[in-house]
Amino acid sequence: MQLLALLALGAAAAVGTRAQSDFAAINNVTSLAGTWSSGSFPVSTGLGFFNPITKDFTMPKAGGISYSFTNDGFFETSTYSYTSNPANNRCFKAALTWQHGTYTFNANNSLSLRPFAPDGYVQVMDPCAGTSVNKYNYNQFELIPAWYNYLDAHPGFMPHGQTAYALRLFNDGGNGTAGAPKSVLWLQNRPPNMLPTQQLYQEVLNA
Repeated sequence: MQLLALLALGAAAAVGTRAQSDFAAINNVTSLAGTWSSGSFPVSTGLGFFNPITKDFTMPKAGGISYSFTNDGFFETSTYSYTSNPANNRCFKAALTWQHGTYTFNANNSLSLRPFAPDGYVQVMDPCAGTSVNKYNYNQFELIPAWYNYLDAHPGFMPHGQTAYALRLFNDGGNGTAGAPKSVLWLQNRPPNMLPTQQLYQEVLNA
């Protein structure tokens, strides 16, 4: 019985090791470096989305998200979310966010994205509110508990026969567990399309 138990434990360990190895192999289909964007790339990182000098956003034609990563530990994100109002089309709500900073690979295969606190911005639009457009400093740490990339043989927005690298990032489900996946991102640019990776502004306390 002890021998059978040991054999069973050994088999389970082998399966677990193989599963981890397979998962690592999936994650290494291609480098994380590059600009990854949802859909047909309505939203992308870089100067075409946010101007850090004027602190103005360029309105995309559709909602979406974009993540850029460098090989030396820098990231940039752009998002545009839109909520319509069926009762009154004029009273939609929309938000644009931009931030950049540094990222690290953690031992459990998660990613930690730490923004440069003074640089990020969010613009909120609500035509039916007292103030229709508001702009604020934006600084949001993000933990990505799980991620993987793969070669998509049939990306829907590309001509038949073309392939594209795709990236899945998962939201934090709490306590570091993987929650719902974000929209599929496809590799848009390599090298990534990014603004300067260094911190652009200094944080002024008690100003």
